[in-house]
Amino acid sequence: MPKRHSDQRSDRERSEILNRYAQRLVHRGGERELHWYRRAAQADPTWAAPWFNLGLAHKYRGEWAESLQANRAALERQGDHAGACWNLGIAATALSDWSSAREAWRKYGVGLPEGEGPIEAELGAVALRIDLDGSGEVVWGARIDPARARILNVPLPDSGHRYHDIVLHDGAVQGTRKVQGHEYPVFNALGLWQASAYVTYEALIETAAPDTLAALVERVRESGGQVEDWTHTVRYLCQACSEGDQAHEHPQEPAAHTRFHLGIAATDAARLRGVLDDWLGAHPQARLLEFSRAFPADVTP
Repeated sequence: MPKRHSDQRSDRERSEILNRYAQRLVHRGGERELHWYRRAAQADPTWAAPWFNLGLAHKYRGEWAESLQANRAALERQGDHAGACWNLGIAATALSDWSSAREAWRKYGVGLPEGEGPIEAELGAVALRIDLDGSGEVVWGARIDPARARILNVPLPDSGHRYHDIVLHDGAVQGTRKVQGHEYPVFNALGLWQASAYVTYEALIETAAPDTLAALVERVRESGGQVEDWTHTVRYLCQACSEGDQAHEHPQEPAAHTRFHLGIAATDAARLRGVLDDWLGAHPQARLLEFSRAFPADVTP
């Protein structure tokens, strides 16, 4: 608890003391910082900072109505507060409050197509960190609007996500990924906005002719699915690498040449098995060693 202070301090000074104290509590867990941010806001009703911080705290808890309300209060006190404007847009998007979201993005300066209702824009490719409490897996996505993106990879099952999920993401850049000379920002996912209809399957395939896997990938994609070669494309990075520090290297483990661990996204299990069986029939040197539904888990008895 803050030390007792002199009554001669100004409202702003008292508010600053309470606001700093709340900030120190953020990483300790619980909800104590919420109380002290509110106390800071009460100490100086004209200051935007405690309201912005309160909205930030609610954002990271996924308490979207409270976050929206707090960020609105911050903007009432400081109309050009860019952070409050952006976070209001995220909260409004989470709540499908499209009029508020559009208002917030335009106020921030984001160019959007005219219209009402859900925002459907093409804002380009983005890298998304989707498993913040686990491996920190980063996948590619297509941005629909400033706070939503559709996953374009087949994520690992432990991430709790799947191909074509629409996720809500933060606006602070947390590292970068460079592909073919172009650098893309990495944003942390804040949660699932809309679940995909796809199911994630795992297949372990043995083949001495790995080039034939291209035909399997093409067949799955023609059937409306997607394939990820988890054998070679998945790498576990240290925190510095994950956040874009490429100044150091790690030794690479030798890649397997005969067994391939595939993640496959599909909406129809029978159709997928048919595609696999057709491919195996056309490539008798290949064997399907394991095949299972990985995510969501199969709850059938």
